[in-house]
Amino acid sequence: LANHSPQETAKTRAIFPFTTHLLTSFIPQAYSCAQFGCGETLFSVLQPGTRLKPHCGSTNARLTCHLPIIVPANGDVSIRCGNERRKYVQGQALVFDDSFEHEVHNLADDIRVVLLINFWHPEFD
Repeated sequence: LANHSPQETAKTRAIFPFTTHLLTSFIPQAYSCAQFGCGETLFSVLQPGTRLKPHCGSTNARLTCHLPIIVPANGDVSIRCGNERRKYVQGQALVFDDSFEHEVHNLADDIRVVLLINFWHPEFD
């Protein structure tokens, strides 16, 4: 929905106009973050049985929000950031600093979909 590529952003915004309106109206920091190449906003889909290996984001100038849209009822559908693991709950947002090591599991029988939003860290000037 928002990244540093104007062509991709325009194409995606045309497909998701309502979501785009909500983001630009209520979380303008997400669009600004993407424009400066510091983040993006996208729908993240994990297939059943997927484990994203531990990794770290490129900067602590931003925070990341995962808003679960589809969460399978069975299996381990979770994220670990640092030493803390949380299960995804549909409609319950998780905000974390992705510069810390994190990993995601979808060890369920169905897809997991989150709206991933990067936005400027509120303590960043």
